[in-house]
Amino acid sequence: MNLFDGIILNLVLLLFPLILWVFYMMRNKNIGKPEKDLIFDFCLVTSLYLVTRFGITDASEKLFLIINIPLIIAYIKKRNVSVGLLSVMLIIYYTYNFDIDVFLLIAEYLGYYMIYQFFYKRKSLYISLIIFFKLIIYIVLFLLVYNNEYMIMLIIMLKSIFMTLVIVGTCEKAEDVVNYHMTLKEIEQEKQFRSTLFRITHEIKNPIAVCKGYLDMFDVNNIKHSQKYVPILKEEIERTLILLQDFLCMTKIKIEHDVVDINMVLEDVFDNFIPILKSKDIQYDFEVSDDSIYIHGDYNRLIQVFINIIKNAIEAMESKEEGKLSVYTKITNKFVHVYIKDNGVGFTKEQLEKLGEPFCTTKPNGTGLGIALTKEIVKGHKGTIKYDSKINNGTTVDIKLPIINN
Repeated sequence: MNLFDGIILNLVLLLFPLILWVFYMMRNKNIGKPEKDLIFDFCLVTSLYLVTRFGITDASEKLFLIINIPLIIAYIKKRNVSVGLLSVMLIIYYTYNFDIDVFLLIAEYLGYYMIYQFFYKRKSLYISLIIFFKLIIYIVLFLLVYNNEYMIMLIIMLKSIFMTLVIVGTCEKAEDVVNYHMTLKEIEQEKQFRSTLFRITHEIKNPIAVCKGYLDMFDVNNIKHSQKYVPILKEEIERTLILLQDFLCMTKIKIEHDVVDINMVLEDVFDNFIPILKSKDIQYDFEVSDDSIYIHGDYNRLIQVFINIIKNAIEAMESKEEGKLSVYTKITNKFVHVYIKDNGVGFTKEQLEKLGEPFCTTKPNGTGLGIALTKEIVKGHKGTIKYDSKINNGTTVDIKLPIINN
C-alpha cells in the first residue's frame, strides 16, 4: 500500500465512527434531547478497533501516534471512562503484538495522564507535548528496528503527526459547525417568537383601542349610547377572547391516541351542522359508508378539525345564492381520505401558499390560527391535509389519515 492510500484508509477508519457521532449529536440537538456520553465512548473504542484491525500494515507506524488519536480525543473531550478504557486497550495491544514490557507501557500511559493533569486547560500545548513524548519513545524504538534509515523514520513521523492534527481538527470543526447550526436555529426560533408575539400584541391592541374609543364617547345616562355601543364593545371583547383562546390551543396541542371510528366522528360533527345548513339554505351531501373505519386518533381533536373546516366552508358560501357542501370518504391503500367540498369564494394561488400561517387570513375578523391548529392536529395523527381551491370556484379539503389494518 502506497503512502497516499495508507493515509486515506486510516483517516476513513478513524473518522467514520466519529462522523456517526456528529450526526447523532445533530439529530439529538434538533429534537431537544441530550446526547448520551456512553455512545461517544463507544464511537472512540470502535475507531481504535477499526484502525488496529483493518488499518496500518507497517508495524513501525503502529508504534507511533496514529492508533493513539482516539485517546487524544478522549482527553480533549474530558471523557475519563474513554481515557481509562482506551489506555488499557492500547497497553494490551502493544503487549501482545510487539512484545513490549507491560510495565513500560503502563508508565508511558500514566505519563500521558500526568501531562493531561498539568496542561488540560491548554489544549494545543497538551497535544504538542503528547506528540513530543511519543516521538522520543518512537525514535528509540525505531532506531532499534531500522538502524540508520532516517528518511523512512521522518516520513512516518510526519505522516502520523499530520493525521493526528487533521483528525483532531476535523472533530473540533464538526462540533463547531453543530453548535453554529444550533445557534442559528435558536436565533430563528427567537425571531419567530418575537414576530408571533408582535402580531398577537398588534391583533389584541386593535379591539382594545376600539373599546377605549367607544368608552370615551360612552354616556352611561344615555340609553341610545347603551343600545349602540354595548353590542360593539361585546363583539370586540369576544374577538379578543377568541384570539387568545386560539393562541393557547396552538401552544398546548396534546394528542391522546385511541381506537376511533372516523365515520362515527364525521356523523357526530355533521349532525350538529344540519340545523345551521338548513337555516342558511345550504344544500348538503353527506356520504360515508356504514362500515366502520378505525384509526388511532383523538376523538375530541378530530371533532375540532372537522368543525373548523366545515365552519370555514359555511362562511365561504355566505355570499353564494346556492351554497352546497359535500362530505365523503375514500379508502386508498392503508389510508382513509376525508373530503370536504364547498362551492364558496375559494382562494387565490397566493392565499393557498400562505394558508396555515398564523395571522394570515381572508376573513375580516379572523386570526388564521384555526387552520394552523387544524394542520398541527392532523400532523399529530401522522396524516396530511391538502387544500385544492380556485377563486370563486370553491374549495376541496383532503384530510388523509392512516387506518388500522384488519
